[in-house]
Amino acid sequence: MFYLARQTRQSVEQFLVANELAGGRALAQGYELWDRVIERFIDYPELRQYFYEGEEVPEDPTSRARVLAMTELIGDALQSTHWLYQGKDVALLGSVDPGFGADWDDWIKKVLTNSPAMRSFVRENRLMYPQLTTLLDTIEPATTG
Repeated sequence: MFYLARQTRQSVEQFLVANELAGGRALAQGYELWDRVIERFIDYPELRQYFYEGEEVPEDPTSRARVLAMTELIGDALQSTHWLYQGKDVALLGSVDPGFGADWDDWIKKVLTNSPAMRSFVRENRLMYPQLTTLLDTIEPATTG
């Protein structure tokens, strides 16, 4: 009986460690996705204004295509990071970063608030971006009123 209890405790500890490792991998993958966005901003710094400064999508076909492609890349990076964490117990990551999780939602809200292109994209693709849609719904009155 003692041996079974000890074995069960060790199994639980191994599960918790594995789950934390999965959360750490999710965190790393989320940063990797966002690094791809940053690389595009380095290549095309003129795009930042459409995501951080409230500029409307441009009419010029080439610029418009770049903004819309960047919108999809950002949407994928933000939504995918949420999916990577879903179902993982990341409490220990919170001890390393006390604002863990809330910071990411705040960042998404900031991008949605400051980017007409992102708001439009999320509204048009609600089923593909459920987390972004949920956060957009919390800020929508402030951005449309």
